[in-house]
Amino acid sequence: MTRIRVARLVEEGKPLEVGTADKPTLGLNDVLVRVEACSLVPNAAKIIEAGGPALPNLPAVFGLDVSGVIEAVGDHVLELEVGDHVYVDPHLTCGTCHQCRRGRSDLCKYNSLRGYAALTPDGGALLNQHPLGGLSEYVVAADRNIAKLPESMDLLTAARFGYIGTSFAALKKGNLAASQTVLINGVTGTLGVAAVAIALGMGATRILGIGRNEDVMEKVRQLDPTRVTVISSEDEDDLAAWAATATDDLGVDVLIDCLGNGGDSNSTNTLLNAVKIGGRAVLVAGGVEGTVGQEYWDILVKDKAVLGSQWFTPGEIDELVRLVDAGVIDLSILEHKTFPLDEVNDAFAFVGDRPGGFTNVVVLPGA
Repeated sequence: MTRIRVARLVEEGKPLEVGTADKPTLGLNDVLVRVEACSLVPNAAKIIEAGGPALPNLPAVFGLDVSGVIEAVGDHVLELEVGDHVYVDPHLTCGTCHQCRRGRSDLCKYNSLRGYAALTPDGGALLNQHPLGGLSEYVVAADRNIAKLPESMDLLTAARFGYIGTSFAALKKGNLAASQTVLINGVTGTLGVAAVAIALGMGATRILGIGRNEDVMEKVRQLDPTRVTVISSEDEDDLAAWAATATDDLGVDVLIDCLGNGGDSNSTNTLLNAVKIGGRAVLVAGGVEGTVGQEYWDILVKDKAVLGSQWFTPGEIDELVRLVDAGVIDLSILEHKTFPLDEVNDAFAFVGDRPGGFTNVVVLPGA
C-alpha cells in the first residue's frame, strides 16, 4: 500500500503530528484529489485546542477546505476527469434522512464538515466515516462533492471557497439584489470580508460594516469608499440608529450576522432594529451563543425574517466559481500566507491570532 504524508491531531489541545497514512482507495463514485492547498480559518485553531463532542474520533487528519487536481476517478464517475482542477466540498450529508429526502440536505440529521467538526448531535456518525481531511497529500471524496474549476483559477484562492461560499449563500438567502443595502456585523473576519467582496459584485449600492480591528476596517472601506462605510462597535453606542441614519431612516434590506467566536447575541438583537420593514436578517456565525428574538407585534406588522445559513449548495458553489472566474466577484483582495505541511502547527498558531479576513492561511501538503 502506498503511503502519503498527513498531519494528525492525536490528542486534544496538543500540536498536530506529521506522519504517514495509507493512500486512500476509490469507491465506484469517488474521486481521488491530489491536494494543492488546504485553507485554515481561526475557528479551526479554536476547535483543535478546545476539543469537545464535535470533534471526530482521534487520531484524525484535519483540514476543511481543499483545492487540487484529480488524480483518479471511480468507474461510475461521469462528469469529472483526471487532470481537472477542483474544489472539494467538505460538507457531508447522509442523503437518506427526512431532511435530505425532502431536498433540504443543509438540514441533514448527520450534518458535518469533513476534516473539521460535526454540526449536529448525530453528525459524528458521518464525520467518523471520513477521517481523512485536507492536511494530507491526497483526499478522496464522492463525485457529488467536487466542484470543477477553470484551470486559470488560482488554487490558493479556491482553497478558501468554504467560507467564501458560506457568505455567498447567506447573501442569496437574504435575497440581496442590485441597488439594495446590506449591513455586515463582524465585517473584519473571514466571513465578513468575503461578504463585502461578494456584495460589491452583486451590485449592492450601500454596504455598512461593523467590526473592531481598525486596520482591517480601513482596508474594507478602501475596497470601494463610495459604497462601503464601516464603524467600530466600540465607537458607537446606538448601532441601529447609525444604520438608520446611513439609509435615510429606511433601514437595510439585508443584515448578515457573521460575528466571530465569543460574539454577543445581544448585538444581533439590537441590529434587527436596523433591518427595514420586509427585510431579512441571515445568521451565519457558528460560535455565538445566546438568544435572538423579536416582539410578536414587530413580527406581525414589520414582517422581518430571521434566517439561518450554515453552508452552501452544489449549485451555489458552481455559481460562485462562474462569478469569480468572470471577475464579477473580485477575490484578488486576498493575501495568501502559505506554510509547508511540516510547519502546520505554525500555521494554526498564526491563524489562531486572527490576522483578519483578508489573510488566507494555506497549508501546502505537497511542499
